[in-house]
Amino acid sequence: MGKIIEINTDYMEQPKTEGDLFQNRALLADMHQNAAEVSIVVVAYNRLEKTRRCVESILKYTVNVDYELILIDSGSQDGTLEYYDSVQFHKKKVIHITKNLGAAFAYSSLSLHELGRFICIVQNDLIVTSHWLDNLLACIKSDMRIGMVNPATSNVSNRQSIDFAYESYDEMQQIAAQYNKTDKKKWEERQRIITLGTLYRKEVFLAAGWPMGDMGFFHDFFDDDISFAIRRLGYRIVLAGDTWICHDHDFRSGEGKNLAEYHKSLENGRANFSAKYYGVDAWEDVNNSYMPFVGYIPVIEESEPEPTRVLGIDVKCGSPILDMKNYLRKAGIFSVELSAFTQDPKYWIDLKCICKGGGVKCDREEFLGEAFPAEHFDYVIADFPFNCRQDPQGILEALFTLCRRGGIVVTKFHNSFSYQENSHLLKQKNAYGWEFFYQIFYHIPCETAKGSMEKLGTVKHMVDIPSELDEEQRQLLDSIIPADFSQEQKGEFLKRMSCREYLMVVQRL
Repeated sequence: MGKIIEINTDYMEQPKTEGDLFQNRALLADMHQNAAEVSIVVVAYNRLEKTRRCVESILKYTVNVDYELILIDSGSQDGTLEYYDSVQFHKKKVIHITKNLGAAFAYSSLSLHELGRFICIVQNDLIVTSHWLDNLLACIKSDMRIGMVNPATSNVSNRQSIDFAYESYDEMQQIAAQYNKTDKKKWEERQRIITLGTLYRKEVFLAAGWPMGDMGFFHDFFDDDISFAIRRLGYRIVLAGDTWICHDHDFRSGEGKNLAEYHKSLENGRANFSAKYYGVDAWEDVNNSYMPFVGYIPVIEESEPEPTRVLGIDVKCGSPILDMKNYLRKAGIFSVELSAFTQDPKYWIDLKCICKGGGVKCDREEFLGEAFPAEHFDYVIADFPFNCRQDPQGILEALFTLCRRGGIVVTKFHNSFSYQENSHLLKQKNAYGWEFFYQIFYHIPCETAKGSMEKLGTVKHMVDIPSELDEEQRQLLDSIIPADFSQEQKGEFLKRMSCREYLMVVQRL
């Protein structure tokens, strides 16, 4: 006769019928009792010295937090297991996997029921710093709809990197101690996060499934998949810009990898991601960031009790309007309502994830002006060149109709007179190496476009967005400058010809 397993639930509270989705998920997570609030998980495969620095930094700089330390050795052959065994900590668990099968398999060896209320994954090439975990906890506890929080680090892409200058380990820790001060203005909502030292709510895995992430992604795009899965469950993912830890890894060189295999893995992961998410590209559809440009956009004074309303038009998955929301947050404006209009239905669900207060409309461009109330938005951001539309003037009028008086319209204008465009028309695209999706544009001089804008508002900025030309292409461009041009004329000629498009920031009259 089999053994009876008893699970004592006498102390647990049953979910309430009136609880919302997030409250019920949190209540279920609370039922999974654990001796520690946070489970810190470190997975290592060799690299003993980095692992030692990582674990020692956790023990030294994780204070005033109830945590357990789970140390997983994935078949290391450099003494990692022996080091783990020697670590002195009262809430420690060591797991030994005999052969390295990747981090995803290592996480799958853990029982979600036995993990803490929050789960923090610390890669063994991270060095944590003063107040790192209590800062992350302050952020994630501020809103039960924040599902994952990541600190800023060194040596990482995706606009998550802060690279301080220091000459020693002690100096690095001193800089971090000065920097790591809780500041909610620095909390940035993101579409995707490269997961380094990430803190998760347990309930996101109860809802999304455990082990964490889709095991179909062996390594590359594993982060993107987790980000999308958690965000599509209705949670926010946040970069805690008020917290910095050190990432002791050179990601640009593919450290420790065969570069050919590394790029092949990237291509495969990107294709798998697109297949899973029905054509959404984790890079092209998410990395259309406006962070380089938000500084040109005036901050309108907040009109309480109404939220500041931001509309994005054809902004793909929505990064431009999230960037605007984060920019306003840094300016002290926390009540921001996002809305979006898209012509491509594959973006609808990801736009809905971030436009919780406003609406998302999917329709043809000719119905843009009727999609939302007139003069409703403080900011209207169109992430497309308006002179590529069937009716440029009609599109411009729709943008300004939706924007309130005194509000800001941000749009792009394609420079159809650029050297890049002329090279394409002369069938020289392949010769000069330009690879871009070609569309038909109305050939309108930028002065004419600016004049059209000035009839609708005050042009605050007209920002050149240059093409990325290599040295050979620049030399070819130099060779066609008329010989009788002055230095000033040459500079203006090069600027005009190398500009791919203009970003126009206009305040409505």
